[in-house]
Amino acid sequence: MPIEKPVYLQKVKQDNMSVLLQQIWKHEAISRVELVELTKLTSGTVTNLTQDLIQLGLIQESETSSGSVGRKRVMLKYNLERFLIIGLDISRTSYEVILTDLTGRIVKSAEGNTVGIHQPEQILDLIESHIRSMNHYAASRGTPVIGLGVSIPGPMDRKAGQLLSPVNFPGWENFPIVSTLESRFGLHVFVEDDARASALAERWYGLGRSVQDLLFITMGMGIGGGVITRGELVEGANGLYGQVGHITLVPDGQLCACGNRGCWETVGSIPGILNRWSAGHSIDEFFHAVRQGDPTAQQCLTQTLRDMESALTTLFNTYDPEIIVIGGRLYPYLAMYMNEIRAGVKERIYSFVRNRLTIEPATFGSSQNAIGAVALVFEHLLMAPLQILTAVKPAQE
Repeated sequence: MPIEKPVYLQKVKQDNMSVLLQQIWKHEAISRVELVELTKLTSGTVTNLTQDLIQLGLIQESETSSGSVGRKRVMLKYNLERFLIIGLDISRTSYEVILTDLTGRIVKSAEGNTVGIHQPEQILDLIESHIRSMNHYAASRGTPVIGLGVSIPGPMDRKAGQLLSPVNFPGWENFPIVSTLESRFGLHVFVEDDARASALAERWYGLGRSVQDLLFITMGMGIGGGVITRGELVEGANGLYGQVGHITLVPDGQLCACGNRGCWETVGSIPGILNRWSAGHSIDEFFHAVRQGDPTAQQCLTQTLRDMESALTTLFNTYDPEIIVIGGRLYPYLAMYMNEIRAGVKERIYSFVRNRLTIEPATFGSSQNAIGAVALVFEHLLMAPLQILTAVKPAQE
């Protein structure tokens, strides 16, 4: 059935706004003339749309010297003081809530422990006071919160706004997280798998701002991934694109919770390492044993690094990224071995791309997932500015 004309025109307007906003973000400050050249939109369209975006409060004008005496260039840039975003990361053992501006700069933050709590509503009760406090702070400044982004272990049904059956995350199966949070806080809620959210953190605020193809890998209690291709996060037909922890490394190996055997996650995650070592109860104990020269621990570490090298080689050949970014709770323990890993991967890939291989640590450390939750909201803002901003409620105490 054909789209009604007013709806179609509104969609065209929003799509064109999105094109402009992405260029302004990319260049940080840019003139209307440059926007016309880069987007191929008419000068009239650029003038009208940028004026609308200024009235919405999303961008603003600034003047800069053009190099000619007495002449100034009018530049467009984001109005970073106009809106705020709340990011929420819920992991298997903790949570973090942050309030940021549009650049991801943290204004306020809070975190807590959830070990032993397996009821979602109980965890949300702990989080609620922090989100309300951040809303109150934003209102006191007269700065609207445009949305609440959530990073949480998947998989999930994005259309239904609910989790499916997250591994090692009891109590959350089929939990309607979007509707629950929207009901509690009255905010527009966006939810994403934690690894993909972390990939978005790099895409919009970190190492991915200057590249189009990026692979993010998070290593901790599980191993997950997020793939950015041509600047966009790829989901796949079933939302499983980038499930890097479930590539097979050990044929006929241990049964994984995903149903496969010998997944990288079964040997390379924190539980996988401890299961293989079996002489301690924490990853701290394991690496202490490595430093003390314990032969069993050292042998386990050697195999862990070999597995990681094999996995990264496979993933590089599969996704062909410009950069591989690695984060998660396990990464700090592995950081000192990364030169060895890089060298090993380079020996195993095509010779003509060896000098192009880039493997870097995540930009935002322990707050990577929470920043990713913020980036999720920011991306929706860029892609659908009219839809997002018209739904924003005025800041009120």
